[in-house]
Amino acid sequence: MKIRLEKQKKKVKRARAWELDALRGLAILLVVWDHVMFSVGHIFYIGGWEYSSSEFLNKFGSFALDYWDSMLRVYGWPVFVFIFFFVSGVCTAFSRNNFLRGLRLAAVALLVTGATYVLDEVLGFSGTYIQFGVLHCLALCILLFSLLSIPVNLLDRVKNGRFIKAAVYLAVAAALLAINYTYNITLYEVNTTNHVVPSTSPVTGMFVFTRDWWTADYFPLLPFFGFFMIGAALAPAAYPEGKSLLPELDGKWNRFLTVPGKYSLYIYLGIQIVAIFLLWLLTLAITGEVYFFE
Repeated sequence: MKIRLEKQKKKVKRARAWELDALRGLAILLVVWDHVMFSVGHIFYIGGWEYSSSEFLNKFGSFALDYWDSMLRVYGWPVFVFIFFFVSGVCTAFSRNNFLRGLRLAAVALLVTGATYVLDEVLGFSGTYIQFGVLHCLALCILLFSLLSIPVNLLDRVKNGRFIKAAVYLAVAAALLAINYTYNITLYEVNTTNHVVPSTSPVTGMFVFTRDWWTADYFPLLPFFGFFMIGAALAPAAYPEGKSLLPELDGKWNRFLTVPGKYSLYIYLGIQIVAIFLLWLLTLAITGEVYFFE
């Protein structure tokens, strides 16, 4: 009996869609890079490194700001953000309870808001407060999808129902992106201009980019819910049984992507704290000061 259970566990482990973990791992590694460069350039360099006599800190900070304003980020950031939300949408096929998963993520997002508020307002780390970031947006995407999926799942009872479900979700994605194109600014504008959508109500910023809601790591529902729904549309068609499409290609070669992909939430939660602490130690070691607290 024990041997049979162990074999079943191994089968479940092999059935994991490693390609999704790898894509999510790529996205989270790029997010780590992006967040570290933000901390270096916009918190530490502007907060004091630019006035330091340290050539290393000056060059490091200048490099981070140059990256932040570079074409690499202007065009690269939308790509890896799309990958992240797209894969999250596909992963709805692997969750037994998307509503509960969304609630848990929403609770984590609220903790992030509280923690970053303390960092910004109490400890003086200016520019760290997150009002509606990627976790808030993703949690809302999952919750909205879980409600939408209640009537759509009835299609499982009809012939070729999974393909009809995919078409319904794809239609929702197309509608969301059309609304985004009509009423929101583009991700290119987000990275290159100061233009925003005029706020028409206190909750406008939850749906489109507005100045009232703009804090660090700002992700309104559009266009990202559209990206999420594209992935959700692929899920029933490509992963009806929740198994990898490429099991024969799985192996140790992809661990550098699949491992961070499996623990992407923990990496996201820890990266800013770890990055700020290490950069704080670096500042203290080189300059003997922590002037960015002022």
